[in-house]
Amino acid sequence: MSKAVFDDLFARYTAAVTATDVDAIVGLYAPNAKIQIPVGGPVHDGIDAIRAFYRDNELAESLAVAGPACVAGREAAVPLIARVRQGGRLLELDVIDVAEIDEAGNVLSMRAFFDLEGARVLS
Repeated sequence: MSKAVFDDLFARYTAAVTATDVDAIVGLYAPNAKIQIPVGGPVHDGIDAIRAFYRDNELAESLAVAGPACVAGREAAVPLIARVRQGGRLLELDVIDVAEIDEAGNVLSMRAFFDLEGARVLS
């Protein structure tokens, strides 16, 4: 897959997360997709589990692409910047999302690497 496919995918994903648009987020995934957000946490397998994850968890206040996608075949690693509220504070953290897509461009797998201990306090 081309870098442009992943650039478009992550532009739509970050916009949907920032807008808290669960339907738009879930619409990016294949029916048999899996997510692990964060890596080390539980794997959510299938579109119903993915919808429940995004519906039941507080999403980032904002999510933005922070650099170029590194693409290898149908997989890419993409650096992101997330702003989240925790304990009354606004935090900014670095995230690396690793996604695999099918031939139609639907997400088969999404894994997010991040560490709240490295977050920067904004307010």
